Amino acid sequence: MKILLQSVCVVILSVLITSCKKSNKEQSLEAKIMLDVSYGTNNLQNMDVYLPANRNTETKVIVFVHGGNFFGGDKSEYTPIVAELVKRNYAVVNINYRLVDGSNLETRKQSAVSVLNQVDDVSLAIDYTLTHADEWKVSKSKIAVVGHSAGATLGLLYSYGNKNTGKVKVVANLAGALDQTFTDIPNFASVLPAQVLEFGYRLTGYEVNLANEQYYKAISPVYVANANQKIPTLTIFPQNNVVLGFPKQDRATFDRFTAKLNEVEVGVPNKFVQIPGADHSFSSAVSLQLVFIELLAYLNANL
Repeated sequence: MKILLQSVCVVILSVLITSCKKSNKEQSLEAKIMLDVSYGTNNLQNMDVYLPANRNTETKVIVFVHGGNFFGGDKSEYTPIVAELVKRNYAVVNINYRLVDGSNLETRKQSAVSVLNQVDDVSLAIDYTLTHADEWKVSKSKIAVVGHSAGATLGLLYSYGNKNTGKVKVVANLAGALDQTFTDIPNFASVLPAQVLEFGYRLTGYEVNLANEQYYKAISPVYVANANQKIPTLTIFPQNNVVLGFPKQDRATFDRFTAKLNEVEVGVPNKFVQIPGADHSFSSAVSLQLVFIELLAYLNANL
């Protein structure tokens, strides 16, 4: 009996020592940054990965999607925001994606990349993140998508779409384009600038007309939100939201989006916040601070 007890004690002690070593090893993980990591074959399919110190398999992950009107922008523009999130112990994957051709909008030209292709890139980046979560020592189940402007639109389209099979748990929309349909604007063909109509064609690959309205609804979160994807959604609206003269960037459009999420048959949990005096880029320090406070509070509460 004495020998058995001694053996049991040795086993327990060994397990405790191993557990302590493992715990200490996990707690001593240093912060790590990996830049321009490829998640696809195109040179724009790359990401910067920021891993906080002392992370573990419960560390929450944010996939950040940059803005740029679908045809521009770069992940590097958001590095300061990413750095602040990492300071709060979030792992952040800051992604680039393929861009819609925005050159010479006076000429009819089909873009090799559409908005739905960009959503595919977001999906690919998220799958890459999940595949490497164990290696990076971060959570595989606590993932949020945060996007600004066009990036917010892409994040919403992914989160509400069928590629998101429980992968993303929260989405934050910072001044995203919510409605890309133009055909309900009276006399749209003559009222809207020719460049806007051409840009719509490049976003979808289809002419702006009533017969093709379904393709524009397919890239409009206000129409894509549905009861099958009840993803908690934070929407932050800048009071002075002007975007290169594009229509439907106003408070009324954001209110329609919120109303859609709140419909009984859709029932997407959400929060709407307006930032007083803010422009589309939240360029003032005060505006950006308010955005950051709201974003952190929502992520902490829902992720």
